[in-house]
Amino acid sequence: MLGVRIQIMRTMLLSFKADVYKRVLSGEKIYEHRKVFPNEPILAYLYVSSPAQVITGKMVLGNKRKIEDFLDIYHNDLEVCKRVHRYMKEHNYVMEIQDFQQTTEIPLSTLRKDLDRFIIPQMYYFLDDTPLLKYIENNIKNEGVHIINDFMNVDKKFVCNG
Repeated sequence: MLGVRIQIMRTMLLSFKADVYKRVLSGEKIYEHRKVFPNEPILAYLYVSSPAQVITGKMVLGNKRKIEDFLDIYHNDLEVCKRVHRYMKEHNYVMEIQDFQQTTEIPLSTLRKDLDRFIIPQMYYFLDDTPLLKYIENNIKNEGVHIINDFMNVDKKFVCNG
């Protein structure tokens, strides 16, 4: 899916803490939670903050929903409902990480050297039709872990799982 951008409407640079990126890489994290998210599927290149400070990895995000929707789905499970309520304090939406591909890295030092102005995303920003998108596409290669998540029967341990 990542090799084809047919259904992808927009591309973004999405910021992650290093420990969160490790959970995506391990397959432990299959949902991305944010206060604000666009309504359409997204191809996201990932900026991993300190100590890594690199762009590495990309993912397809889709099927945006309100986090509170999980309360209806898991209304009989107190443990899941507690996690959902905890997440609702800082996040409004969840999107499925449908496809994740580990890539080579572009270090922050290289980005600052090669580009006139690189801005580290605080949350995310869109890359469509920017020199940064062209730069990333020309300097990043798929390698390593590739995960395709199937959301047909999601185990409750993945819902708002830290």
